[in-house]
Amino acid sequence: MKSIFQSRFHIGGFGRRVASCAVALCAFSLSARASYTEEKVTASDGAANSYFGSAAALNGPTALIGADGENSFQGAAYIFNEVAGVWSEGQKLTASDGLAGDEFGYRVALRPETAVVTAFSATVNGVVAQGSAYVYTKAGDTWSESQKLTASDGGLFDNFGASVAISSEAIAIGANGATVGQNPAQGAVYVFTKSGSTWVQTQKLVANDGAAFDNFGLSVAMEGPTIVVGSPVAMIDGKFGQGAVYRFARINGTWTQVQKLVADDGASGDSFGESVALNNQVALVGAYNAAVSGHFGQGAAYIFTRSAGMLVQSQKLTASDGASFDNFGNAVALDGNRALIGADVATVDGHTSQGKAYLFTASAGSWAQAETFVSSDGTTDDFFGAALALEPGTALIATPHPVIDGNSWQGAAYFESNPRSNTP
Repeated sequence: MKSIFQSRFHIGGFGRRVASCAVALCAFSLSARASYTEEKVTASDGAANSYFGSAAALNGPTALIGADGENSFQGAAYIFNEVAGVWSEGQKLTASDGLAGDEFGYRVALRPETAVVTAFSATVNGVVAQGSAYVYTKAGDTWSESQKLTASDGGLFDNFGASVAISSEAIAIGANGATVGQNPAQGAVYVFTKSGSTWVQTQKLVANDGAAFDNFGLSVAMEGPTIVVGSPVAMIDGKFGQGAVYRFARINGTWTQVQKLVADDGASGDSFGESVALNNQVALVGAYNAAVSGHFGQGAAYIFTRSAGMLVQSQKLTASDGASFDNFGNAVALDGNRALIGADVATVDGHTSQGKAYLFTASAGSWAQAETFVSSDGTTDDFFGAALALEPGTALIATPHPVIDGNSWQGAAYFESNPRSNTP
């Protein structure tokens, strides 16, 4: 069953809906600090219920945007290229063996010559919602499907592809619905490394203290020899759904759990680990359901920095204008001293669930809110901020529910650029 909301608990095998190229350009000031240029993109062949914007990734002048509802939820993903400050659709990716209901495009990851697109609801060898992922490689200006990835021990409603991360050396794919031992939906993450031109599964990661319905693997991030995995339904000290994040380090070629992260003020239902990001030895963890100053579901995000070889909580981030059920922390992205955090259910000018995204910047180790992004043409139930990506100079903010040319939930994405500097 699909939900129109982007962020919910994932009990059993149920997955979340984070729920010619049309381009609009608009320059506007979001604060006294900086001026950004907004560029709105939609799929050239978009249709109702496409959910364009279900996932987003950036790598330099290339963007990859998922549309997991396309063609009766068979799904698709779109490559966009930036030339002279303008983003244009370059190619539509689909699975060579895709079927209705696969939700190809649910999550995406991008490197200069490699893209990964997941289909977490795909049936594999007759096993419903086992899930799969597809690797695409670039030759010249063309992306081509080069491999299909599945879990060696995949099972019913595993949701392999619920999350994905890629580095120069490995691909990590979450399966938050995976049964581990006798524990349904404890969850797992599968690591693939390259052997020649082929990606080979080399390890399965599970939490050493995992329990049923933890949903380990609902989020994942990777940088060099480090993987962090969100387990947002994990019980902590008797608090159901407080959530945790596990850090794995590659030691002598083997990924080993070395740390468990929890919020120092965590509470039941916070969903800490719903989203994770990792960059320059800093981890950013979203807890979209956390109560803040009595506002239930306002949400928070936590910064962890490296100290004596460990990730240590250094700051809790909240929105300056946050309100109940904003979902702040439903999605996060991190680039250097910049953090981008979605609040996809935030009300804007009376429009419920229009959504916002917040940019935080760090100075001398302290993070402060710098900008608030809203779409210039947003309206009720757009869910702006459902998926995010961040690179120097550009923030990509997806909104999978807008009506486009009369098509309900066709979806859109916005590039927010600051050409006068190397930020946001």
